[in-house]
Amino acid sequence: MNAHPRIASFTCPCCKGFIGEAAPLDQVMESVTQPSRRIILEMLASKPGSPVLRDRILDRLYGDRADGGPDTGDHVVKAMVSQLRRQIEPFGWTVTGSRGGSGNLAQWRLIPVEAGQ
Repeated sequence: MNAHPRIASFTCPCCKGFIGEAAPLDQVMESVTQPSRRIILEMLASKPGSPVLRDRILDRLYGDRADGGPDTGDHVVKAMVSQLRRQIEPFGWTVTGSRGGSGNLAQWRLIPVEAGQ
């Protein structure tokens, strides 16, 4: 796939202001084939710019498991988000995070790369 991605404009879900341009999300979604990363991207892409809580992602990935997922589930998800970020940046998207009160990563947002600069 050497074709250049198409470009679309995106607005903030809160203020409706312009936040940047990037490839359409359906095109980005097609490029992510690893199931766990795709689930994370689907959650983030449902409302670009809106935060998705870490606990919600953990529940979506591991909530159906009898053991509740690995003891290091938080670290596994952080690694998946990092891998996802590297995978989608060529399409003009990135994933930003913010910390909660305890200093742990509490949520992530999907935004155009230019919005994060």
